[in-house]
Amino acid sequence: MYKLTDIKDVHLEITSKCQAKCPMCPRRIQGGPLNPFIHLDEITLDTFKKWFPEDFIKQIDSMFMCGNLGDPIVSKDTLEIYQHLRATNPAIRLAMHTNGSARDPEWWTKLAQERVKVTFGLDGLSDTNHLYRISTNFDKIIENAKAFIAAGGFAKWHMLVFKHNEHQVEEAEQMSKDLGFKMFSTKHTSRFKNDSLQVIDEQGKPLHKLEPTQKSNDMIPLIEQSQKETTPTIVCKAVKNSQLYVSACGNVSPCCWLDMEWIPPMQESRIDYMTRIGEFPNLNKNSLKEIFDNGYFDKIEKTWGHSPLQECGKQCGSFDKLGAQFEN
Repeated sequence: MYKLTDIKDVHLEITSKCQAKCPMCPRRIQGGPLNPFIHLDEITLDTFKKWFPEDFIKQIDSMFMCGNLGDPIVSKDTLEIYQHLRATNPAIRLAMHTNGSARDPEWWTKLAQERVKVTFGLDGLSDTNHLYRISTNFDKIIENAKAFIAAGGFAKWHMLVFKHNEHQVEEAEQMSKDLGFKMFSTKHTSRFKNDSLQVIDEQGKPLHKLEPTQKSNDMIPLIEQSQKETTPTIVCKAVKNSQLYVSACGNVSPCCWLDMEWIPPMQESRIDYMTRIGEFPNLNKNSLKEIFDNGYFDKIEKTWGHSPLQECGKQCGSFDKLGAQFEN
């Protein structure tokens, strides 16, 4: 598949903790109770230095903090890790994806000074953003973004579009320009299983419903049909980008989609993965070199020629050609 020396990009989940309660995030059950299969972890600066030696940091071109579960801004040592990366490899490209609703303006100013590009997940304006980004504060996000931009930070506004906020896309884009965001983008989610999603609180009490846009509704049947193909051709994004994924608990995989330890054991894609791959390599047990040397990545690649892993087929097979405009 690739060798350790081939890796040029790392996607890092620095924490599985988050202050938000987004209804379609796997951390929460419809925005309510915490997923019982999730362990709350975060990577400290000391742990980071053990997992990623300086020679490796000097080898890579970029590091992006996001992940499946958490938000980088709630992890204790996020800024210090970015500072360590910048000092070790001055040319490295650094980025993160965040809801933006934590820390103070001083912290955001320091982050900008490390030349970290930040994508803010802002799903609407002051009257709608909180309907999906539950427990975030729009005014605080804007205050933090202003401090970041004023310090020279590169900011992007990324908006998930639902029925309740689709009328605000143009206004949000104009606001992003007025505030100094460098980019604005939208995605119409494909995570709806029905015509709506009931949002609940931590006690299971109904709060409100999320509904898809027409664009999302039109796309879902195409996705389902695409996934029925039995032998899709795999064009692996991780191989294409020479990328490695590391989760907050230390699990290593080619990409975030194959980080499956937190996924309920009865889910079909995890059963398929465990039957055929059967391991979650972890940096608390083995070094990066040892994980690469034991053939884990080659084992994944060997499935592509005849019957790919279900998750590989879904993410990098025929589904891939449907385009990046839909949130998957």
